[in-house]
Amino acid sequence: MNKIVYEKLNEVARSGTTIPYTDLKNECNLNLDFDNIKDRNEIAHILGEISRYEHKNNRPLLSAIAVKKGSHPPDPADGFYNLVDELGLRSKGEDRKIFFAKELRKAFEYWKNN
Repeated sequence: MNKIVYEKLNEVARSGTTIPYTDLKNECNLNLDFDNIKDRNEIAHILGEISRYEHKNNRPLLSAIAVKKGSHPPDPADGFYNLVDELGLRSKGEDRKIFFAKELRKAFEYWKNN
């Protein structure tokens, strides 16, 4: 697991904010070009690994903190939703944006207190 990204996400979650993928890449010194599909898949892999770890430890998905730049309200990439569905976390018929908002709130609450 990428500990630098993990710690950055923890830090941002504790502050009660989100971080755009590009800022996460830059602040963690990841040599990725998001115009390249291979590099976009790499960040998805890093974030997925972190969230699988959090899920295994009964914590909110920390990757909810990473969002698309300029999205208002904040919105993660499709990979977040794919992982949610893979893990079976979203109820059948539950709107994915509503699920995301709840998961983001859970992440903020958890990391503010831990």
